[in-house]
Amino acid sequence: MLKATVSKGAIVPLEPIPPEWPEGAALEIELTEAPAIDIDAWAKMMNELCKDSTDDDESVMRRAIDEHRRRAKDQVRRQMGLSA
Repeated sequence: MLKATVSKGAIVPLEPIPPEWPEGAALEIELTEAPAIDIDAWAKMMNELCKDSTDDDESVMRRAIDEHRRRAKDQVRRQMGLSA
């Protein structure tokens, strides 16, 4: 399931659209409640999960995040007609 928000009257995906979805595909959009998030519990859980990560793990994760951001920016530029 693709998650999105509404911003200035437009539906904005929070992640890249799956590549297998063809241009012009029909989608069903459903309003959902935002889940209640206990940020302190989330931070504690993430710290516990990441306590054993190595510098190499951190580097791999940083590169993956940077690549995700680059792809998202490229997608938005294509949607805005700013690049081919």
